[in-house]
Formats: sequence, C-alpha cells, structure tokens
Amino acid sequence: MQISVVISIVAILASGVVASEVGSESRPKKSQAAVSQAAMVPPTRLGELTRLAGVRTDKGAFGHNYTEVYERFLFQWKNAPIRICEIGIEKGGSLGLWNDYFPRASIFAIDIEDKASMQNARTKTFIADQSKRDQLETFIQTFGGNFDFLLDDGGHTMDQQQISLGFLFKFVRPGGYYILEDIHTSLPAFYPGYGVEPDGSNSTLAMIERYVRGNPPKFESKYMLPEEMRYLNENVEFANLNFRNDSEHSIMCIFKKKQKH
Repeated sequence: MQISVVISIVAILASGVVASEVGSESRPKKSQAAVSQAAMVPPTRLGELTRLAGVRTDKGAFGHNYTEVYERFLFQWKNAPIRICEIGIEKGGSLGLWNDYFPRASIFAIDIEDKASMQNARTKTFIADQSKRDQLETFIQTFGGNFDFLLDDGGHTMDQQQISLGFLFKFVRPGGYYILEDIHTSLPAFYPGYGVEPDGSNSTLAMIERYVRGNPPKFESKYMLPEEMRYLNENVEFANLNFRNDSEHSIMCIFKKKQKH
C-alpha cells in the first residue's frame, strides 16, 4: 500500500523535522499563523524535554524523537497547573517524563492493564480499553476532562486510534492539543498486524489524508460516530502531521482544538 499525502511543508525552526498543517479554515495566511506560537519559542530554551526523556521512553532522541516537536507546543505550560491525559502506560517512562517536566501538572493515564503501582500524588491511573467508549466514559466520569493535552500512545490499531480521537477530543480544553502517536502503524509494509484493510482506506493516516485534501477539511472514519466526526470538523483548528526520516518511519499528528469566541 502506498499513501501519498499532499501537504504544505514547513520546517520547524532548524530541527530537521518536517511538519504539515491544515486547518478547518485553511487559508494561506492562517496556515502560517498556525505554527507561530510554537515557532516563536526561543531555541536556546528548548531541549529539556528531550534530555529528560533519555532512554526511559521512546518519545525521546533514542526512539522516535517526538519530544523535539512536542516541546515547541508544550513549553508554554511548563510551570502551569495543567491537566494531562495519556493513553498507554507500559513501563511508565513517559509518566515520569511528564512529572519531571511539568512539576505542577495533574497527570491521568489509561491502560488496559492495572498500573496502580505507578500512581503518586500527581499521577492517577485507570484501567480501560481505549476502543470501548463505555470504558472511556467511565474514566471521564471518574477524573473529569478539560485536558490541556491528551496523548494517545496506546495499542496503535486503526480502531483504537480513531475511536479514541473521536470520543475524547471533546474533553480537550479549547486551545489544547490531542496528540496521536505512532501513526506509522498505518503502513502495513513496515508494521503489519494493526488492522489496516487491503486497500488502506481504513487507516488512520488515510483518514488524516482525506482531512487534508478536503475542501473544507472533513473527517471520515468507519470507526467514529457521525456526531464525533461532526464535532471534530467543527472544532479542530489545525492538524500538524510530523514524519521523521528515520528507520522507524516515525509519524505522529498534533490536533489543536479551537479557542472559544
């Protein structure tokens, strides 16, 4: 399967990371403004997130190096009492990263296995299957929403990624971010077994490509409910799709939620 994403390319400072952005109001001047907040962060103040990541999580330089991009968006909240949610805990490396980088944050994490041993005063865990809306709803009822950023580093299958995005995006606060990691599982030539159908039309990368190509941009997913797709269409300000030219074909996407007017 070959997916060709036709996108406008911007360089995020001098990092060598390639990013694309499309907004629900994709006019040329808008798309340039969409990255202004991230691009204006002084380069001399960046790098701590990647340093803290070390080898404890593949988000850092020894893995996909997503942290190089994340910090440009998240630096603004470093010392703020923000709310973070992450799907997928594994050994807890990224939970430790968020604890260290955001000393005032409240952190909530979802995993299909019991990870209660990783809880602390600022970190709470919850058992849930990210492809089950009723279990995600129970999580929200337990801990609330209004997350400054919500990150999906869960099971990486097509249904898991798209159901979670569709259901949980409404619980990101206005101006916040939904981060979808490891979209390279949409490439079965490199990552078989993640539920991509033979024609590739159900893949998460194909869903984002359709959104990029749409006029206006429009989410279409066999896994989402009509009201979920409608909410995304109305509330996504931009999608920053990042591909790193490495051996793992690392791909992730940052969706920003519109501010309320």
